[in-house]
Amino acid sequence: MHIRINILKYLFKIIFIATVILQFPAGFTLAQKLRYPIKNIDSLSLKQIAYQVDSFLLTELNQAVPQKMMSDTALLHMLFANDYSLMNQSDAFIELYESQIKNYRSDPGLRFVTNYQENFETGVITDEDISYVRRLYLGIEWDLLNSGLFANKSKVKAIEKQRDIALLEQKLQTKQTSYLYLYAYITYLFKREKALLLAHRKQVVDEQLRIAQQMYLLRIASWEQLLELQSKAAELEALINDNKVYFNTKLRDGIPEIFMDETFRDAYLPVFDIDPEKMISLFNQSGMHEEAKALQLERYKAEHWRWNDFVVRPFFRYNIMQPTPSHFRNYASVGLAARAPIKFGNSSAKEIDARLQIVENEQDIENFASANELLNHYYEFQFKKMQFTSFYFKKLLIEERLRKEIVMSDFGDEAYSPLRVMQILDEKLAVEIELVDLKKDMYLKLLKIFTYLDTDNPNDFITVFNPEEMGIKYNGYRYIYIWSEQFKKVTNEHIIAYLKNNGINEVLVSAQESDIAKLQDFVFKCNGQHIKVHLLIGHNSLLDKGKEALLELLEKYQQVVLQGIHLDIEPHTLTQYKTNQEASMGAYLDLLNAARQYCDEHQLELSVSIPVFYPEAYLPMIYGLCDKVFVMAYEHPDIAYVEGKLSEEMEISKDKTVIVLSPNDFSDRLMLENFVNQIIIKLGINEIAIHDLRRLLENDARSINKVQ
Repeated sequence: MHIRINILKYLFKIIFIATVILQFPAGFTLAQKLRYPIKNIDSLSLKQIAYQVDSFLLTELNQAVPQKMMSDTALLHMLFANDYSLMNQSDAFIELYESQIKNYRSDPGLRFVTNYQENFETGVITDEDISYVRRLYLGIEWDLLNSGLFANKSKVKAIEKQRDIALLEQKLQTKQTSYLYLYAYITYLFKREKALLLAHRKQVVDEQLRIAQQMYLLRIASWEQLLELQSKAAELEALINDNKVYFNTKLRDGIPEIFMDETFRDAYLPVFDIDPEKMISLFNQSGMHEEAKALQLERYKAEHWRWNDFVVRPFFRYNIMQPTPSHFRNYASVGLAARAPIKFGNSSAKEIDARLQIVENEQDIENFASANELLNHYYEFQFKKMQFTSFYFKKLLIEERLRKEIVMSDFGDEAYSPLRVMQILDEKLAVEIELVDLKKDMYLKLLKIFTYLDTDNPNDFITVFNPEEMGIKYNGYRYIYIWSEQFKKVTNEHIIAYLKNNGINEVLVSAQESDIAKLQDFVFKCNGQHIKVHLLIGHNSLLDKGKEALLELLEKYQQVVLQGIHLDIEPHTLTQYKTNQEASMGAYLDLLNAARQYCDEHQLELSVSIPVFYPEAYLPMIYGLCDKVFVMAYEHPDIAYVEGKLSEEMEISKDKTVIVLSPNDFSDRLMLENFVNQIIIKLGINEIAIHDLRRLLENDARSINKVQ
């Protein structure tokens, strides 16, 4: 048996080799085939994968400008103050009560009465003591009590109190109706935003999976990593299906049109905190319960009118009677009918007191329960806010990791990992989705709390806070100068990464005409990071050439979407300034007037740089023409000196004044930042400008060298 198996194996090997040889052209052997494989033009390479990731990331970073969170509460007030009372049940009751009041007021108690009686045998009518065969009478009765004239007046009074109670409850009913509309809308708005982020994250994970598959084939990524990504892609697909956005069509009828626009985003509604003292004060100040109690008392008194059980009914009748079969008789009569109950004791007052006690007890229980519910909703809101803050810091941390990876890629660092970058981007989107959910929960809690309070404006008990102000590296609102030489030799990506890392809010950039295309790209990318860009013009020659030359220069940059124009023109550096200061400053002011007119026509801001020693007489004119005035406090890093030199400028307008510092005046970054903090605290000026990018880079280099 063993020999037979070996023979079979040998025959199988011969057949296999023969089959393989027959598959190749003559002159080729199996060894040659294995030694020289056919080359694939699209063969995988790490370099190619890195290029694909870089292209994808560039598209991701440039495809849309991130939504900046708003701090304005006007839209929030508009949303909550809108009238959603189309289905208010109190309105229906008020209409019913008005109809009943009108009906009772039109009823004075007069009644038309008639009666016919046929006797089979002549008999005696016990109540009138008249014998007859048949009788008919027609008449008018007037009910004065019971269900008549005065009783109706009492009923009108009771219904009026019911109507007033309904009017009092109308506000609460309106809020309850508003709650239904706003709950549906808030859910719709944030689910729509979440759906966009989920779709975006799915794109990133799909790309991540595609890259991981290629890296697996290169044996760089593991099979476990591939399985994890496949699982994540499947989970996201399920989340997208579960998060499909539906809304009640009645929303379009009730919600203001601006909020239903597809371009309206959740970022337009601010992040906020609730002031507990204001909230409790608004809850306690409501006099609705006491007013309702007083109205109920008046209503019960009207319903328990003391003459309700008494009858007083004067009447007039015309009688036709047939005493015998052959004889008729007719006559008129008047009379008065009365009826009074015989009671032992009066329980009406006790009944009213008991009813009022029931109402008071119900109101106390309801008020106590409402207070507890209000506090519970507030505690839940605070928990959601804490989670939101925590996730926002996670987002900042992830963005910092992503920024470092982008810098590593720009510098060609060997530690750069394409797959890691994709993972960080996925984490960022996951956190942003959590932030949308948490912000939605915060708004739903605000809505619930709003229904308990006696106010139509949520701004009465909330304060807005901007999450973007959390995790700020440097104090103050910051500007920086970038001159044309530095702008030309450094890439836009490197400049923007540095600006973002150093907390720069606005840039004053000088660009040569040959760099206008680079400037356009720079402005576009700065807008994506919420950094404003001003065109920096520093040509002193314009003082001689005049405003026509300035306007001609500005026209060349007209296609660039700028925030404003900044003039760093220095008449004090010219020889003429010393001999004829008035003429030099006159030419300078002419340029400012021309620039102001140009900026007004093109909706741009105008700012200028001036030294600390300009004559006081010219300062009001300069401040009057400009939106911001940058005062160059160079060479004296002393807070007392700066305060003394800027006293005139700050007296004219502290809000318009920006203090300009030179990093060359400080040995390292620590000294620079300490001086900035002194300016903010002691002078109360929060806007600081750094002159300029090159000097700040040199200051950073000095700081690094000190540490090393």
